[in-house]
Amino acid sequence: MPRVTLIGVGIVVVAGFAAGGCSNNPPPPAPKPPAAVTAPAAAPAPAATPAPVRAPAPSAAVAERAAEMKPTEKATGKATEKATEKPAEKTAEAALPQKAANKPAAPDKPVAEKQATAKPSLDALVAELAAATEENTRVVAIDAIADLGQNAKPALAELVKYCADKDVRTRWHAARAVGLIGEDAISALPVLVGLLGDGDPIVATQAAAAIGLVRADDSRRPEALPAADAAGYDAATKALIQSTIHPDPRVRRASLRAIVTLAPPLEVLGPLFSKQLADADPSVVLPAVRSLADMGGRAVPLLVESLKNPKSRYWSAIALAEIGPEAAPAVEVLTEQLASGDTHECVQAMIALGAIGKGAQPAVDDLVKELESRDPARRLGAAFALGRIGDPAAADPLARMAAATDADPFMRSIAQWARVKIDPRDTATRDAAVLALVRGISSDVAGIRSGSVSALSDLAGGLDDASAATLAEKFVGLLADPDDDTRVQAATALVRLGKRAAPALAAAIDDPERRLFAMELLAASGPGAEPALDRLALVLGGDDVTAAGEAALAVAAIGPPAARLVPVLEKLLASGGSAGTDSAERKRQHYAVAYALGRIGVEAQPALERLRELSRSDDELLATVATWSALKIGPGDAGFSESAVPILRRALRSEVEMVRLEAAAALGDLGMVAASAVPILELVAEDDPARTVRSAAADALAKIRGR
Repeated sequence: MPRVTLIGVGIVVVAGFAAGGCSNNPPPPAPKPPAAVTAPAAAPAPAATPAPVRAPAPSAAVAERAAEMKPTEKATGKATEKATEKPAEKTAEAALPQKAANKPAAPDKPVAEKQATAKPSLDALVAELAAATEENTRVVAIDAIADLGQNAKPALAELVKYCADKDVRTRWHAARAVGLIGEDAISALPVLVGLLGDGDPIVATQAAAAIGLVRADDSRRPEALPAADAAGYDAATKALIQSTIHPDPRVRRASLRAIVTLAPPLEVLGPLFSKQLADADPSVVLPAVRSLADMGGRAVPLLVESLKNPKSRYWSAIALAEIGPEAAPAVEVLTEQLASGDTHECVQAMIALGAIGKGAQPAVDDLVKELESRDPARRLGAAFALGRIGDPAAADPLARMAAATDADPFMRSIAQWARVKIDPRDTATRDAAVLALVRGISSDVAGIRSGSVSALSDLAGGLDDASAATLAEKFVGLLADPDDDTRVQAATALVRLGKRAAPALAAAIDDPERRLFAMELLAASGPGAEPALDRLALVLGGDDVTAAGEAALAVAAIGPPAARLVPVLEKLLASGGSAGTDSAERKRQHYAVAYALGRIGVEAQPALERLRELSRSDDELLATVATWSALKIGPGDAGFSESAVPILRRALRSEVEMVRLEAAAALGDLGMVAASAVPILELVAEDDPARTVRSAAADALAKIRGR
């Protein structure tokens, strides 16, 4: 089987054995070790040594950079830009029992004026909608109707008409309003089902959410539904299942949430969904796997049913591995899968059990038996799972595996790793495992190198600072490894080491072949990158525009402790800012510098006026970042806050995850001033591809609504 790397999916498949982890989010201080994955194949996979331990990638950008950076890459090469899947606007909260809690998007006018304005009647709002001649006025009227919830039923026909409007914003706001009417809008289900196929993913996302809202408001049990209504929900379920493999992650998430709300019987839903997962084309299946994993525990019953289908069990096990501990209800079926004659399915079941952790304890006896398998992939998979589960009953069998003189050295080192995971206090075993894994870094076999790095990263938390610093130097050396996965694992390990890796990464800035990548990793390390400030300052003051932009992002990650670099950042921001005259590289530098100043916060006051000027730039992204930064540095200006809301609303549609994250946070900080951003924040809170962005949007909604 050829090597294939799927970084954005959070699954890295390498010659028949791989590792998973969510790379859509910034890494937490102590990332959860995700699951390894094997890839199915019609023919036997070529021999390769699997890597049993994988840490989550530091970020999509870092992972892409790791995969692309070759040892011969020149310092003048541009850092890989992150390409996240584009989010945007949308939805009412997925399953609000009381739709009246949703507030409408408000026109962009002062808060005091909005509060003083009496709410118009439904007839007046419908008349206002009919008279509207431009998009924004229509959207405001539709949102005001939506605020009436089920009381807007008399306007249903009018809202349905606007679901077919030529304007995208009008269509998705109309679909949202239909959903907020609730069960009284059941007659509009065919229209909403039709919108699932809309060419704009925002409209499709909102249509899926609206279907869920209609059913959530319908308190009738399935058996009590009239035949026509039951048929409507059945048709919606089938259409939503088709949408779970939509290329846009927002549509997939919204469709899965709606399916959960519709709650069709598992005996009906299981076969339909298993058929999707049984598709032989990974490009079709992987979107569903991503979104199922993102649903967490809510998807587990469905995945348990899919495990029972031989054609879908492999992919179901991958999703369960990504879900982790919440997938404990699947342990019994996963354990049964260990008896499968297919190595790929068996090992993936082991990986899923390991990802579940302590909740998979009932599988320990079966996994111990697999340590005696003739198949090395099964033995490695079992050792990995037992280490993750951490049951002391596996310690002795693993010790025998580690002591076997006829065993592969890497196999023995992984058995030692597993023993350390079971008993972290066993320092002698830990030290022996570290020594063995360090030797693995120098292996001629790429799989052993990458697996050794990953396992070392997993054990580094128990090492003293000096030992961790030594490891960091070795990992930095591997950033130029010819193997993609080894570079990714080295990058991940350096981010996990945090501050203890900063000196080694700072030194790598002096190496033209590693400079850009080292600064990306410093940025991913957050405040732990502070020891590199002096070298970052030198890069900011240099002539390399691309490198200065990367250095500014690293400074941004450090935040307030980088305040002493405000003068050099201010100088970089002093010129340019025009969408028409600046080069692409200079623009990216300005974005990064403006962002860094905002992250530093109030200590960046000297740059405040320049940032406010740039908030009016004809470069939309620069205006967005400058607006956000100005709010962070000088939050007390009410007039500027009012003008910032439309800019921040647009920022929530950015392709750049961090821009969406910070825009959501800034809107929350503005409180009721940002009331007009509620509809798009609702969409982002439910269906943004990144969990961190969804969380920030949910927090912002709570602040705006005064909760």
